Amino acid sequence: MNKTIVQFIVRLTIVLGISFCGHALLQDYLAIGSFEKHIVLTYLFNYVLTIIFFGLMIYMKEKKSNQLGFIFLFSSITKFLLFFVLIAPVIEFTRGLNNPDFAAFFVPYAISLTIEVFYLIRLLNKE
Repeated sequence: MNKTIVQFIVRLTIVLGISFCGHALLQDYLAIGSFEKHIVLTYLFNYVLTIIFFGLMIYMKEKKSNQLGFIFLFSSITKFLLFFVLIAPVIEFTRGLNNPDFAAFFVPYAISLTIEVFYLIRLLNKE
């Protein structure tokens, strides 16, 4: 299991790192500012929570593998709730949620979720 977690963290780090660089360059190109819209905060937030919840699912797989789907759904809902409780108040929404604000959270969330699902499917198929 440790090998799986290390591979997961390495892949997540590389993919989110590349995505972050592309996202920052795009924001700079669009004259938003490379590190505006709190992209550093949202990328770190998604990165850390994805690692924590993936580790939790690996741990729970040994104990309650038949409930892994519910644990996954709970982790996804918890990420959204934590975002709205911890991160959203920090972000100053001037006229509601606009595209750059939405992308700052959703891009790293979607990438993290995709990698997490990919690894969980691989892990469950090994059984």
